[in-house]
Parts: sequence; structure tokens; C-alpha cells
Amino acid sequence: MRSTWIIFLSLALSGCATSPVYNPMQVTTQQEILLNESGFKALQDGMGLDQVHQIMGQELVIGYEFQAPGYKPLTVPNPYKSQVIKATGYVIEYYIEAIRQPDGVVSDNELLPLVFKNGKLIGRGWPLANSLHPSIPSA
Repeated sequence: MRSTWIIFLSLALSGCATSPVYNPMQVTTQQEILLNESGFKALQDGMGLDQVHQIMGQELVIGYEFQAPGYKPLTVPNPYKSQVIKATGYVIEYYIEAIRQPDGVVSDNELLPLVFKNGKLIGRGWPLANSLHPSIPSA
């Protein structure tokens, strides 16, 4: 009688315990994934292009893919893109700041522009970049 009771109780409890299916895309889209964060914190106005490149590195690891016998890093160039505003001395480099929508596309709202004048960092952000050239898209 006792073993019947244990079996019944085990079946009853196992039928009540359900766990939701894990969906990594749903979890990922509900949060922002910050990238280059420590590099951005180390930057200071007045630094030269070479100093900034040394701090930020030449590549940014954005994930990993499996290739036998292990995992291979997925990288993008750092900076992601750059723009020279001719005859002004301004250079704008765009670094990936965050992944806000894991859709395989790097959107402007995922980039942080760093603005250089004559090879020296003078500031960061879309308002500054947009003030230098009206055709630059805003985030």
C-alpha cells in the first residue's frame, strides 16, 4: 500500500511541474548587449587616433560559431566604419556600442561615433557627428 501511495504521489507531482521552452532569441531581444564598454570608458578627449585604436583594438568579438573541433570567434572590424569630412580635418569613426536587435544588421542606433579633429579625439555621440555633416544619419 505504501509503494502505491509513493507512485501515485510521484505521478501527481510530475504532471504539475512544467517548464517553459527556452527561447534564446526571445531572451536576447529583451536585453541590450553592451560591447566595447571598457574601451569607451578608457577614452579621453585629446587622445590621438593611434591611442584610440590601441585601446579599442582592431576587431570586436560579437559571438562564436561552432567549427569542429571547437568554437571560432565571430568578429567585426573595429572601428566598424569611418568617414573623412574632406578639407575640414574631421574624421568620424563609428564603433559598435551595443546590440539592441540581434538581427544580423548593425544599425545606426547600435553605433557610437567618435569624432577626431586633426587626429585628436574631440568628442563622441550622434549630436556632435550630425553637427559636422548634415548627411550623417542620426541614431
